[in-house]
Amino acid sequence: MRSSAPKHLRSRGCRATGVRRAGPASGTPPPAIHHYRLAFEHNLIGWYRTTVAGRILDCNESMARMLGYGSRSRLLRLRAVRLYHSPADRAAFLRDLLAQGTLTNFELALRRRDGASIHVLENVSLIRDARGRAQIIQGTMVDITERKQMEEALRASEARHRALAGELRRLARHVEAAREGERARIARELHDELGQALTVLNMDLHWLSARPASNTAAVKERVESMRTLVNRTMQTLRRICTDLRPNVLDDLGLGAAIEWQVREFQARTGVACAARLPAALPPVTRDQSTAVFRILQESLTNIARHAQATAAEVTLAVRGGLLTLRVRDNGRGIAADQASAPHALGLLGMRERALHWGGTLSIGRCRGRGTQVVLRMPLSPPSEEGPG
Repeated sequence: MRSSAPKHLRSRGCRATGVRRAGPASGTPPPAIHHYRLAFEHNLIGWYRTTVAGRILDCNESMARMLGYGSRSRLLRLRAVRLYHSPADRAAFLRDLLAQGTLTNFELALRRRDGASIHVLENVSLIRDARGRAQIIQGTMVDITERKQMEEALRASEARHRALAGELRRLARHVEAAREGERARIARELHDELGQALTVLNMDLHWLSARPASNTAAVKERVESMRTLVNRTMQTLRRICTDLRPNVLDDLGLGAAIEWQVREFQARTGVACAARLPAALPPVTRDQSTAVFRILQESLTNIARHAQATAAEVTLAVRGGLLTLRVRDNGRGIAADQASAPHALGLLGMRERALHWGGTLSIGRCRGRGTQVVLRMPLSPPSEEGPG
């Protein structure tokens, strides 16, 4: 049926009312397309379309400003390879995209118009034609330069802190070695000088007590009192020398030193303490023996001071080059916050000794009740003084 509209209104794309449909022929885009274009142009995210060969087909103003070109018209005159620091970077990007088809959250360093580097996060898709040939690259980009700079600054700060921690650890090792050397020197001098003097004094008192002039009751009582005092002083001196540096550790080794320390702890505190040691202990360096022994001493001291225990057990084992020292008690147990408290300097010192030798130290409650300290330390060859 023919339209009744006048002939001049029957042109294609016209209604009988004579109102022309909005479109390219009128020069005004439809409202939906217009709004889409505004959103595209004013989006903070950069958007682009290029050919695989590198011709930039389209982009928005955000991308142009992001790359320092001011307007999209300037950017559209360039080849895509100009946005990379080198053709090799562009080739690597294309290789990944052609292999995967899409790139999600892909970080890339591009070159701004002034030559500066900009880091972007891209989401890119590869569009193929009907024959499956790669034709168009379409993607979005977000400027993450500030984030990358912050990450780099954080990495640099972490590296500085690691270096500082390493320096502090080396200083702590030096201080500890100097302290052990000073303890050994003081123990030797006390034993050699003061010990010999007390021995001579005791011998003189014995000689004096045998003289006729000292046969009176008052003199005998005074001499005996002096001999008792000298003997007590000698015992105290031996204890101080042993605490400073037990000779058994240097003379008989780590196993004998642990057995001796356990006996001393039991005699001093009244806490029943057993030592379980391997039948044959492999060679342990002097410095490592000192570290293990000091950790044992600190563990037993904590039991005596805080645990309110009636029994304890010390176990030493070596398997596959790994030394394990375990100290357990049946006391009230240690809370998690106490084991990691920054003011617990004794526990901190124990952990630092273990860390120096590449080991670990765990402190926690036993099942049921009590506390358990476990040291795990890889043994070094006898010729080594410790990790660098």
